[in-house]
Order: sequence, then C-alpha cells, then structure tokens
Amino acid sequence: MSFRHRPNRQFDENLPEPAAADLRDAAPIGDPQTMQGLHVASQNVLRLATQTYNAAARGDDTAVHAARASLEQQLGVATRLIDELLSSGTDQPTMH
Repeated sequence: MSFRHRPNRQFDENLPEPAAADLRDAAPIGDPQTMQGLHVASQNVLRLATQTYNAAARGDDTAVHAARASLEQQLGVATRLIDELLSSGTDQPTMH
C-alpha cells in the first residue's frame, strides 16, 4: 500500500537528537571538520525532507519541486562526505 493511500500517517519531525557521546562513540575515525559537515548536511536533509512533506501535504506542487531539488542537492553533499569518511581521503567513491 503506497503512502498516498494512508493519509492519516504523520511524518515525525521530533526525532530525538543523538547525544554527543553517541556521536563520539559511533563516529568513524575521520577528520573532525568532515564529521561536522556531515552532521550539518544530515540536519539539512531532515529539514528539507520535512519541507517537502509539508508542501506535498498542502498540495503545493511548486514548493514540492523546489524542496525536492534542494533535498537532492543536499543528499549529494551528505553522500560525498560519507564517501570521504569511508575512503579515509583516498578519493575512492563508494559503490551505490
């Protein structure tokens, strides 16, 4: 059953923020600036996904397309940062 057929399903905007200790323990060894960039990119992805959802819920096609384009771009940034962390700076992109 697609999402469109479940109108009462809500997007959870109130996901818990990971504690600093969780980020420190779970983070791969990498450049602190890259990790900070990934954190910011991840927050932006969540914000843009929420904007896309809200625009779709309003039926605002123009806003949906604009938010989706921004979301796609920000996902690219986050993916590149993840690749950088996984490759430890060897410029070997991850296979998708």
